[in-house]
Amino acid sequence: MRNAAGGSLRSRGELAALAVDLDRTLISPEGKGLKSASQVLKDCQRMGLKVILASGREYNVLSAFADELRYVDAVVAENGAVIEAPAGSRVTVIGRATAARVRRRLAGAPWANVECGEVVVSVPRSEGSKIATLLEGLGVYLVPNVDRVMILPKGISKASGVRSAIGRLHLESSAFAAVGDGENDIPLLRAATLSGAVRNARPQVLACADYVCRASFSAGVAEFVRGPVTDALRGRSSVGRRHVLREVD
Repeated sequence: MRNAAGGSLRSRGELAALAVDLDRTLISPEGKGLKSASQVLKDCQRMGLKVILASGREYNVLSAFADELRYVDAVVAENGAVIEAPAGSRVTVIGRATAARVRRRLAGAPWANVECGEVVVSVPRSEGSKIATLLEGLGVYLVPNVDRVMILPKGISKASGVRSAIGRLHLESSAFAAVGDGENDIPLLRAATLSGAVRNARPQVLACADYVCRASFSAGVAEFVRGPVTDALRGRSSVGRRHVLREVD
């Protein structure tokens, strides 16, 4: 079982949670870094923060990672469409009806190389423009994510999923910190009270984050937590002093 223990900042009360992406943020593309990632999540809980694992991955896969990471209080899967909060509670799925309409429309496009989750549907990034035309009128939007494009019902994002999870955790504050790397993390980072991007993040993510880490993957998350997040919990902002820009390779 998972452990469910318990610039300037955009103030909405004291930070109550950390929302963190999985792939290329907590762990490397090769899946390395779980042990160090688990330790930083443990540190978050010791600081009094709830940990929300937010990813585009399907729930069953993400839940298995959460079990291995141990120190996770809530899971937001499929980019906000599937929510388990608190950990171990009943899973909520949002957007099934729209997802079914998308699948029916894409059934006539075998060339699209479609991959389906409970709600999210993805296609290769190269097919994005053709898919957008094909799905007109269905109330969906397309989210780039590395080499694929995710198709989601409008209104669903990591930001909406994390907000829902925070509500279900009954926290005294709605303020949260968030850290990620991909384009699908941008709404989450913009919604956060304090946002961070690991060094290996996409340029668009680096541009929108309050703090750009010097380190990649779990080391970058640890840097974000032990620097700006810790300072915020102590009532001071270090973002202006500590924010760094990644050098252009």
